[in-house]
Formats: sequence, C-alpha cells, structure tokens
Amino acid sequence: MNPLDEKKLAERAAAGDVKAFGDLVKATEKKLFSFAVSICGGNRDTAEEIYQEALTKAFVNIGGFEGKSSFSTWIWTIIKNSYIDFISENKKLISIEDLEGFEPSSDIPAELELIRGDRAKMLRKLISELPLPYCEVITLIDLQEMEHSEAAELLGIDKNLLKVRLHRARNALEKMIMANIGYFK
Repeated sequence: MNPLDEKKLAERAAAGDVKAFGDLVKATEKKLFSFAVSICGGNRDTAEEIYQEALTKAFVNIGGFEGKSSFSTWIWTIIKNSYIDFISENKKLISIEDLEGFEPSSDIPAELELIRGDRAKMLRKLISELPLPYCEVITLIDLQEMEHSEAAELLGIDKNLLKVRLHRARNALEKMIMANIGYFK
C-alpha cells in the first residue's frame, strides 16, 4: 500500500470509519501476526491475545497515527509494547518442559515432518527467550526476511547498530541451541 493511500485510510479510520481501519490492518496482518507469534516463542494463543490487544489499542488510538512511519511500523510498535506489558504482568516464562509433544520419535521416516515442526517450535521458543532487542532483530531479519535498512527503520536504529545487534543475537542464539542440542539432533 502506498503512503498516500495509507494516510487517507488512517484519516478515515480516525474519523470513525471501521472499514478503513480494517483495510489498513488487512494489508499487513499476516506479517504482523507472524511477528507476534515469533516474539511469543510460537505460542499462538498468547500471540493471538497480544495481537488482538494491539489491534484494539491501535483502533482506539488511530488518531495518534501521524503518518511519519508506515502503518505497519506503528502497529508493530504497539504489538511489541503489548508483549512487554504481557511479560511484565505475567512474570512467567514458559520453560522447555512446557512445550507440548516435544518427544522425538524413534520412527524418523514416518514422523519427519513432526520432528521438523518440533524443532521449529523449539527454535522459536529459544528466540523468544533472547533479550527483546535480539529477539526483534532475529525475527525481522532471519524469520521475516526483512531487508536490513527496513528493519533498522522499523526499530528506529542505525543500520550499523542493527548489524551489530544481529551478530550478537545470532551468537547468543547459537549458544542457546548448543545448550539444548539434544532437541536438534
């Protein structure tokens, strides 16, 4: 969606046009929900809760959208802040033991897809346990395959800082994977 259309839709949404707000969300919903799932460690229920809360906050505060960034950047920030609020309120991190159905089968050929899914779930879980700045860059660059310049703009940081943060995040994730290597064999 081009910035002019986005701005017009945002103005209409601020005036109470629910359809205009829906059109704004529809243009980016898959990317935004994917981000929510990633930062929630693959927990779709928590991601859905955070995503819905963020959409509600965005709808209520659409008048505050100034168009200085894209709508997806603005709502992405709301999702991130909703996640931080959720963590602060719950103060409970999901342990590795809480992952359901994470026992690899000895029948590898018959359950290869299940094992791959379990590995992906574990990887998302480990990413979500990284400090939030690391989780953000890994999610945007490696999972959502965003360009460095776009991710830097979205995070509001310099491109060089993004590269440093990404390098550190990948190193930290590698250490976490090595500490849990049994899940990846």
